[in-house]
Amino acid sequence: MDATSSAPPVTASHVNSVRKALFALLRLAIGVGILVYLVKSGRVDLHSLTRMFRAWPLTLLGMAVLLIDILFMSIRVSLLFHAQRLSLSLWNAIQLTLVGFFFSTFLPGAAGGDLAKLYYATRENEGRRAEVATVLLFDRIIGLLSLVLIPFFFAPFFLELLRGTLTLRRILWLDGILGLVMCTATALVMFSATFRLALSKLLARWQSLQNVTARMLDAVAAYGKARGVLLAALTLSFLANLALVGVTALGLYTVNRAQLSWKLCLVAPVGHLVNSLPLTPGGIGVGETAFNALFSLTGMSGGADALLCLRVWSLLVGALGLLNYIFGMGRIVHWQKDHPGAGQLASSKATSSNK
Repeated sequence: MDATSSAPPVTASHVNSVRKALFALLRLAIGVGILVYLVKSGRVDLHSLTRMFRAWPLTLLGMAVLLIDILFMSIRVSLLFHAQRLSLSLWNAIQLTLVGFFFSTFLPGAAGGDLAKLYYATRENEGRRAEVATVLLFDRIIGLLSLVLIPFFFAPFFLELLRGTLTLRRILWLDGILGLVMCTATALVMFSATFRLALSKLLARWQSLQNVTARMLDAVAAYGKARGVLLAALTLSFLANLALVGVTALGLYTVNRAQLSWKLCLVAPVGHLVNSLPLTPGGIGVGETAFNALFSLTGMSGGADALLCLRVWSLLVGALGLLNYIFGMGRIVHWQKDHPGAGQLASSKATSSNK
């Protein structure tokens, strides 16, 4: 028998898997290459990073603030599920957020954490997968939107700095345009049935995709009616991202306390926004470059060192997500009618409507 005839055929899925793996390795290599360049050029001071291991109380405090950030995000996603008549307990929300944090920290690919959360949240929810995915997507959008808007809350305190720094003003203008586009698009989907219908019609030739899209758009529209939930989610997003800014300040204080300044509140959110872009795995290298550039615009230094310190703390906190991954999670998102007493509530509503 010919040896080549016994070899398994190479399928399109195998080719795609190899291509994705090579692309991930390329992105990882680019990120590591940028880090090596930053170290070689002196823009990253590895010696300063050793201070975090000597100042272990600051490390514990940094981890605690990260856990507070995770708690705010967990409460937010639990509320957003509730608005869709789905139930996600706070404890399950914390588990889900920790698992997503673990995958986004340890695995190549910025979307790794979101995909992990999607996998666990949609488990045993075949009939509501579109709605579950919409909640997680909307949760992500609200988190990014608050991160975009935070610099504008601090901008009035640094008017003199902004007048003298054209590049920083341009960055804030771009940040503002992005925030305006996100707010406008989200508001149109939530409050305009005509806009939702137009989006759905664009996919008319793909019936199955059109149906899923229509369900997702309707799920977003539900938040337009749940104003209290929407306001609470936005508030929690701001608190979570302020905690992120706070832990960044703590990281800068740990590695280079002489550079700590209130100006960090203006540029750290922009730096984290750049770090979240899927250019390299976890923003490695790109985030450090952005932090250094943004810090230099305000007359500060040590931005990359502060972010690397934060990455180390994130690795330690991410280990908690690993424990949840190892022990596994069953079904965590339930239809509200699945809970005890839900059937009695539905029957009482039906009885009252017949009176």
